[in-house]
Amino acid sequence: MGNKYLCSRRNFFSRVAYLVTGAAVMERFTGSLFASQSAPVNRPLIVTSKTNLYVTEPLLSAAWKTLEEGGSPLDAAEKAVNISEIDPRDPSVGYGGLPNEEGVLQLDASCMDGPSYNAGAVACLENIKTPCSVARLVMERTDHLMLVGSGALRFARMHGFKEENLLTEEARKGWVAWKENISESDYYHPPEPKKVPMESEGTINVLALDAHGDMAGVTSTVGHKFKIPGRVGDSPIIGAGLYVDNDVGAAGSTGHGAESIKICSSFLVVEKMREGMTPQEACEYVCRRIAEKHKGKPMFNVKMVALNKSGEFGQASVRGQIDEKTRKLQGLGYAVYDRQGFRILYGKPILPPMTPEERGKTPPR
Repeated sequence: MGNKYLCSRRNFFSRVAYLVTGAAVMERFTGSLFASQSAPVNRPLIVTSKTNLYVTEPLLSAAWKTLEEGGSPLDAAEKAVNISEIDPRDPSVGYGGLPNEEGVLQLDASCMDGPSYNAGAVACLENIKTPCSVARLVMERTDHLMLVGSGALRFARMHGFKEENLLTEEARKGWVAWKENISESDYYHPPEPKKVPMESEGTINVLALDAHGDMAGVTSTVGHKFKIPGRVGDSPIIGAGLYVDNDVGAAGSTGHGAESIKICSSFLVVEKMREGMTPQEACEYVCRRIAEKHKGKPMFNVKMVALNKSGEFGQASVRGQIDEKTRKLQGLGYAVYDRQGFRILYGKPILPPMTPEERGKTPPR
């Protein structure tokens, strides 16, 4: 009886050991098979639409450090965008940005978290330096997706955000110069020589991918400089200025927001990646489609950036730019931080930049 019981126990543990060993072998086999059929994995990875070197390298370095210390992709993207939002040297994002036509900064921002498939946004938010952080709280602390205007400001104050004057002296001077030079028949008299308002690079979008393949994205902007009060662009609209699908990839849009909204640009980039396109191919597809909708002669620009779950990335723009040194056409810049470090790259333009004659026929966008 005892020997029979002992034999049964030995047989049982032998079977368990066989099954465990077999499962491990199968896992190694299927894992290697999957790896052989997929692209090399490049993660963690951070991509941003920003290329002004004085702020881009520090913000991506901070995001990379956040991931290294165990932070989530959303933590990393928010950290990066916050750096841009509080930097007064950037006239297109947050503090120091160029105001609307009444001299008031109204900020838009959004965030989307891949693992939870949740999102938050704010629009026309005044007096708060870091609108993307308010957007994150909308996502995490409410059952809503977007808050706007005075409601967004009250929500921010409720959560401890301090109201501040976001109009810097340089931005104020740029706004005044714009008002004084709008028309020669109004009642403003500009000084001589005329001061040209500051140029802005555009919205910031940051996409982050961690070592496990989880993704998140954050977008923030002041919108068009000297815009009509109350105007909302694509940046706070999920699917237009930002979209993240944790199973596929993430995309963000900058440039003329109305066109991104009409075509659901970021969502479309991710869907094209779902169908098998690389991030670069998907960005080019969307920019080409936008150009085609305007008969090949769009009088504006849109730039798309994207990454997928494997850590491939890409960028394309509707209009390109001429390199000052080579005089050759190149895409608008974007920046990447991965295990190779920080670098600025150039995507593919669908069309050359507008000519001076074309610029004279259309309002700035």
